[in-house]
Amino acid sequence: MGLLLQPVTSDDDFKELIECEWTAYETPYNGFKEIYCPTLGTGPNAREESMKECRERQLAEHKGDATSHWFKAVDSDSGQIVGGAQWHVYQENPYVNGMEHIEATWWPEGEGRRFASMGMDQWFGPRGKRMNKPHVLLAICFVHPAHRRRGAGSLLLKWGMQKADELDLDTFIEAARPGIPLYSSHGFREVEEYWIDPKVENPSDEWKQLKEKIPPIPWMFMWRPKQGRYEEGKTVLP
Repeated sequence: MGLLLQPVTSDDDFKELIECEWTAYETPYNGFKEIYCPTLGTGPNAREESMKECRERQLAEHKGDATSHWFKAVDSDSGQIVGGAQWHVYQENPYVNGMEHIEATWWPEGEGRRFASMGMDQWFGPRGKRMNKPHVLLAICFVHPAHRRRGAGSLLLKWGMQKADELDLDTFIEAARPGIPLYSSHGFREVEEYWIDPKVENPSDEWKQLKEKIPPIPWMFMWRPKQGRYEEGKTVLP
């Protein structure tokens, strides 16, 4: 029973792909999922309806961005999607004017949107400083918990690393802690740890509830230099 790496070429793939993404980010819990793809509401269909909104939004973002490349890891026997990755290939500097503010419009207006927007800026803000050059970025990577330790993660890394070497570009990852060992094994280096931790003065009760639901989220800025070449004391960190 092997795995295949395939590009995501149809809208139909996105339903199974995003279902896999949600399951992966719920096991173990990844707080960023609750900022970027929250489960809103409390009814019996809340998760399904929220997932549908997330799926449609991610598909629209992908279609509207020529730098976006989605790949799926597929079980060769069952045909099941067991993991996915979104790569971006920037052959020009995308942050000439810095990183723009991201408004979390998928949240209803109010404290939730304010909280999520601040979290998005804390996550993506360092891109304007760290990635202000042509580069390849692994924006999203996940593997279904039932199919981990089969090599899916390494398979999903393959395309982007090869593309970066082909174009002679640096490669970046904004890594959640569980993914750091995998990325390190493929030559990515830990550069700096950041936190998603929205704070305001005199927080409302709703803000405090959001802080309890979404505690501070650590993530590691990781980097693989051109062609994977790194010399201690000589290669300059981004």
